[in-house]
Amino acid sequence: MNPASEITILRRNVLTKVAQWLLNHEGNQLTEQAIKELVVEIIPAGPARYRCCIFKERAIAEDRIRIAMGAGSDEDYLVTVIPEACNGCSLNKFIVTDACQNCVAHPCRNSCPKKAISVVQTRAYIDNNSCVECGICAKSCPYHAIVEISRPCERSCAMGAITFDEDRRAVINGESCVSCGLCVTVCPFGAITDTSKMKQVIVALKDKGQPTVAVVAPAVAGQFGPKATLDHIKSALLQLGFDDVIEAAKGADVVALWEAEEIKEHLDQKLMTNSCCPAHAKAIKIKMPELADKVSTALSPMRVTGQLIKDRYNNNVTTVFIGPCIAKKAEIRMGNEIDYAITFEELAAILSAAEIVPADCEPVEMSDASPFGRLFARTGGVCGAVARHLTDVPMEVIRAQGLRECLTALKSGAKQAAGDQFVFVEGMGCEGGCVGGPGSLIRLNVATRAVEKYAGKIDK
Repeated sequence: MNPASEITILRRNVLTKVAQWLLNHEGNQLTEQAIKELVVEIIPAGPARYRCCIFKERAIAEDRIRIAMGAGSDEDYLVTVIPEACNGCSLNKFIVTDACQNCVAHPCRNSCPKKAISVVQTRAYIDNNSCVECGICAKSCPYHAIVEISRPCERSCAMGAITFDEDRRAVINGESCVSCGLCVTVCPFGAITDTSKMKQVIVALKDKGQPTVAVVAPAVAGQFGPKATLDHIKSALLQLGFDDVIEAAKGADVVALWEAEEIKEHLDQKLMTNSCCPAHAKAIKIKMPELADKVSTALSPMRVTGQLIKDRYNNNVTTVFIGPCIAKKAEIRMGNEIDYAITFEELAAILSAAEIVPADCEPVEMSDASPFGRLFARTGGVCGAVARHLTDVPMEVIRAQGLRECLTALKSGAKQAAGDQFVFVEGMGCEGGCVGGPGSLIRLNVATRAVEKYAGKIDK
């Protein structure tokens, strides 16, 4: 398991407490009294551990409970800031370090277009009231004594979707946000989080009015420990109340064939990129709209698998996607194939609340997909699956992971496509692919090996 920080422990504790309440009570909505009781369980009486006082810790815990219950999940955007939790980082973007040598030339002072730099007691000093954070001083310093410091959430966002209000608290621009969730993982105060549909999933499992089917991402391999195989996890989900469990990799096999056929039909366009990563696809539409038509028109494996299930049950079924991805929670709004999406972290909380340990469950075979579909979960898996259907098509493949690299790769691919060879850009919004998603429970390298073992095929 991934070593959990205090923030991770608190978040998972909240999710588990909420799941326990929902599983053990008839109602589907926590009363105000129940919320107050849960807050005291999560933050018991005593001195504050992380914040200025216990009252602030409890206020944040209450916000987390409401978000775990779905507060904000009917709004347009999924990633949200808990105002009370945001530290309002009082950082100035450029600071002068002890490496300053008070050199005679003073290139930092002389280069500043706003005359914001002076020398005070043999050291350069930046007047932040005048500084416009252009960075010229840092570039001109021969000792690199002026350094740029950015907030972790701001630094993580390739879309530039995070800004700050007058109190220096983070603000997310929903129009630019692609719900990749990287800011959720890097905020050291746990102030940024994603809204949840965990409550709706538990309600669906308790209500036997119609079947509920789980669509499990291939990145699930290894998530619940080395002893819990996919067959164990399927058994655990059936025990939890799901009527069936299907691999999203089944849809991946279909998508690989569709994208290969699409390439054959559009060889004259010279460039295409995959559509399976919703964060990658949306980032292109926002940042590079001129290349938006180069995104494959194929539905993602999640949506294809969901449609197969809907067809099988004549739409009389509730479908739940379970994976490491926050962006999938946004993608389900693009169609009606999947009703709800939760992360592995949310599933772990539900299983814990139900006292179900996957490794202890009697295995139930799960064999819906090929090794190629299963390898969609890690970098290189998509292009590998597509390429096997294109043995007669000369094609240059560019693999990219992380949104910044994805956008750069597509720009590079567009230049290469000016030649004779077709270029396929595999873009995965998370480092390492889906296995590096924000809802993952284990380290990236462990998750990658587990997926490769699960697929039964390791590319050299």
